[in-house]
Amino acid sequence: MKIFLIFLLSLSIEASSLLENCEAGIANDCFEYAYKKSIAGDQLAPLTYFEKGCELKDGKSCYALDRVYKKLNQKKESLDLLEKSCEYDFAMGCYQLGEINYSNKNFLKAVENYEKGCSLGLKKSCTKRIKYDTYFSKIIRSANDQLNDEQKKHQKKYLELLKKRMADLEKKCLEKSYKSCTRLAKNNLFLANLKEARKWGETACNNKNARGCLALGEVEQKEGKLEFTSFEKACDLDLGPGCVSYAQSIENKNLARAMSFYRRSCQAKIQPAASSCMKYSSYQKSNPKLAKKFKLLACKIDSSHCKN
Repeated sequence: MKIFLIFLLSLSIEASSLLENCEAGIANDCFEYAYKKSIAGDQLAPLTYFEKGCELKDGKSCYALDRVYKKLNQKKESLDLLEKSCEYDFAMGCYQLGEINYSNKNFLKAVENYEKGCSLGLKKSCTKRIKYDTYFSKIIRSANDQLNDEQKKHQKKYLELLKKRMADLEKKCLEKSYKSCTRLAKNNLFLANLKEARKWGETACNNKNARGCLALGEVEQKEGKLEFTSFEKACDLDLGPGCVSYAQSIENKNLARAMSFYRRSCQAKIQPAASSCMKYSSYQKSNPKLAKKFKLLACKIDSSHCKN
């Protein structure tokens, strides 16, 4: 009995500490406090503190708040909380938003949602993104007589959405939203319009948008170039995938230089890659101290590498 009372007291102290930290603006503690109250059967506190966590830009709090409202049969048609959840980098929020947008035939938004969920490490979001990228790539490039009735409807809807989206992106790009230039480049890549893809990719990259440089590197690949300087520029802007792509492009010609780019991918500020850490760790096996350092970095990025 005494041990049980001590256990209850420790839970109470922990909850009190979480509440105090939440009120001080620590978003994750708002979520943890709301979650504990939810498990304990409290009806009001989860709404209050998931909402506070969401206001503090904690994506999982926004997602949890959306689920609570749905359970209470409120805000069934609203996507506001899921959109915030995805905006604040909660992968499952992006995935669920993708599912809803796809069922509503908002195909472009759905694919973007899946892509962001994938970039945040959710494997099933990657699977859906690849599936629909492949599907829409096929129907966009197919003649009308090669498509069934449903595919024809999807093709028409997708092209309508894409035309409107690209007009909006061009306007924003010309207003110096270089993220929009990048998306415009990627949309033109999807349509195999390399001239326009290069134009907008260059605009983004020349204005130091890392993902714009990555898109421009993809254009260079499609053009059959032998050097992919844009991938190197993306890496210089601390984008992990840019470092990986450049490393892969030179690995057969200059292994030592390629490995230096895998190392940079591992330590990049934007989307570091655990696989690059492991590759560099293996390359440095003759230097156990350095090999261990990069294996630990891989573990930090992706816990699945911690098993060994």
